Amino acid sequence: MKNIILTGFMASGKTTIGKCLSEKLNMSFIDTDEYIEKNEGMTINEIFSSFGEKHFRKLEEKCAKELCTTSGTIIATGGGFVLNKSNIDNLRKNGVIVNLKTNEVVIRKRLDGARGTRPLLQNNELDTIMQRFEQRKPYYDNCDIQIELNCNDLPEQYADRIINKLKNTKERKTEI
Repeated sequence: MKNIILTGFMASGKTTIGKCLSEKLNMSFIDTDEYIEKNEGMTINEIFSSFGEKHFRKLEEKCAKELCTTSGTIIATGGGFVLNKSNIDNLRKNGVIVNLKTNEVVIRKRLDGARGTRPLLQNNELDTIMQRFEQRKPYYDNCDIQIELNCNDLPEQYADRIINKLKNTKERKTEI
């Protein structure tokens, strides 16, 4: 069974929705940030402050190369994971890329009060983060399926939408 890879900007709900998908589809779940933290014995914040973002992006690349060999796994990527095309190319080898497409309203609402847990929020104001979001939009478009997010729906509802889109995609491929 192919993996389901969730991409999206920080606070788009990749981990939360990924865990719902995992339960609904009875598939294992891996969060790439947690995977890196476990392998490095450090938090993402510690990696950023000790070694910088460039080093962290290299760890993401290593992670993508390792995880592309898995099967039947929901993989929630970090917000910047898509910046390296080879990360997505590697995960696409045995997976379907699902982008959780968000907007400024959703991001601002979800990031409110999250400064302690997000390395890029440590020294950046929300307006700077929103500029980063705008710059990353084209990278998020490199996906197989997009799911629009809003401020009202529950993670379970998004998981159901992803499952339905995956079924519809499989049915269309069978017809061709």
